[in-house]
Amino acid sequence: MSGVDLDRLMSLRDDIGAEDFTEIVLLFFSEIGEKLEQMGAAVAPPSAGDFHFLRGSAANLGFVAMVRACEEAEGACREGRPPDLAAVVHSYQKALESARLQVPELSAAR
Repeated sequence: MSGVDLDRLMSLRDDIGAEDFTEIVLLFFSEIGEKLEQMGAAVAPPSAGDFHFLRGSAANLGFVAMVRACEEAEGACREGRPPDLAAVVHSYQKALESARLQVPELSAAR
């Protein structure tokens, strides 16, 4: 399983139009990547709000495995347990890899 709901990703393309799709999705990827970097470099542990932000972006892209990882991390934060940031990063990397393979116009995504 790729961790990506390809139907959701293609629905996003239909909603915003093929012309703007690549630019907007690459912007999503950039924002997610930057947020993950910030969270990894921060002195304080990530917050439930950080994972909530990532979860929303992942849901828009159809990154279902990342949504689950973010939900678990968000719940851990709310319960006072350490979140598994590595699981979130891993799920993002796998989803990004899969999206690039399945949707050629996203091959420039990092």
